[in-house]
Amino acid sequence: MHKGFAFLIAVGLMMPHAAHALGERPWMLLNGVGGTYGMSDLNSEIDAFNAANAGTGLSFPHVDGGTSLGGAIGFETRGRWNIGLGIDRLQASTKAADASGSLEYRLGANAWRVFTEYALQPIGSSGIFVGGSLGFVQEKGHVIVSDPGYEPLKLGTSGNAPLFEGYAGGNWWLTPQFAVTGTAGYRLARLKEFKLEGTTFLMSNGEAMSLDFSGPTFRVGIKVASRSVSE
Repeated sequence: MHKGFAFLIAVGLMMPHAAHALGERPWMLLNGVGGTYGMSDLNSEIDAFNAANAGTGLSFPHVDGGTSLGGAIGFETRGRWNIGLGIDRLQASTKAADASGSLEYRLGANAWRVFTEYALQPIGSSGIFVGGSLGFVQEKGHVIVSDPGYEPLKLGTSGNAPLFEGYAGGNWWLTPQFAVTGTAGYRLARLKEFKLEGTTFLMSNGEAMSLDFSGPTFRVGIKVASRSVSE
């Protein structure tokens, strides 16, 4: 299990008792997350590589977005404000291969966010909400070099940058404690540079390569809430 999701589950298990004591309703969310990215530096390098290797069959696809899993824990106050902590895994991969081997960039990042949402209807009643997040993206991936007959060489990537997000969404409560939920919004999250095994990754022009996870984003998932204090 991913360490980030394990952390959310551990906090979620401790939250109900504290929240109930304050008259608030805790909830947990598991969701799919996806969106588009603005990877201009990476894609320009891909274009240059593909042009230089035209006709060889060796080429990288662009990295324009990704889909993965996310999760969140939160609680709703009596005033219908929801406050919580979430993590999304932002996938960003591309690979080129031929008979001599392959080179794969798995440049995924963990997006940690603290969020505040205002719901027009309380937990248990279907309705819409608006929200905002702030946090950081933590680059955590690999560059993988594979040659026939040898174990793949995996080089770790690292780096971080601030994250900001605004979105709107809705909850469809199937029971007082179980809902289908979705959001759509926009994320700002751009690493000005990242490191490969501790060394800044440079483009062909000698400048540091940025990784830009900014762009429209969406989530669809299931939300489970605790019983109300009165139940």
